[in-house]
Amino acid sequence: MVTKKKTTKAKTAKKTDKKTDVYNIARKVGLFGIGVAAITKDKADALVKDLIKKGDLNKDEGKKLVAEIVEKSKKSTKDLETTVNRQVKDLLNKTDVATKKEIKVLEAKIKKLEADMKKQPKKK
Repeated sequence: MVTKKKTTKAKTAKKTDKKTDVYNIARKVGLFGIGVAAITKDKADALVKDLIKKGDLNKDEGKKLVAEIVEKSKKSTKDLETTVNRQVKDLLNKTDVATKKEIKVLEAKIKKLEADMKKQPKKK
């Protein structure tokens, strides 16, 4: 019987290690995936529910994983937006395209010149 208890404990330890390994793998996959595209909370919940059903995660681990995935997703989305905005600005600067502000200044100057021209007497 002593041997069976040790075997049972060993199996339990292996099962716990397996859960931890699956959790870490799922966490890494989830975090890697959101580096490329944002994941919604609903999608994260669905993924975690499947892992819980399979017995690969418990509920506490699942809640923690969902919160972590959603937080990383938000940060990843914000970082991506910042990078894209910076690259677009750099591209516009390199192509020497007028900004909205510069265009508005020019429009104001044109309106002023048009108004000044209307005030001058017509030449024959």
